[in-house]
Amino acid sequence: MTQYARIIKLLTRKAGATAMEIITGAGTVCPHKRLAEMKARGWVITRRQVAGKTYGRYFGVPPQ
Repeated sequence: MTQYARIIKLLTRKAGATAMEIITGAGTVCPHKRLAEMKARGWVITRRQVAGKTYGRYFGVPPQ
């Protein structure tokens, strides 16, 4: 399974994924670069801030 396939699986979950979950789940050390590449391919990536924390959860919608 490629990094993109693993990231897609994480982003399309109901709970989304944090940057750390993307790092550990997909085996990448630069999750923001992978998300930027996915945006360039037509994905809609949104980030929702986790209440009381300094990080957010990412959610993805595939291109149509």
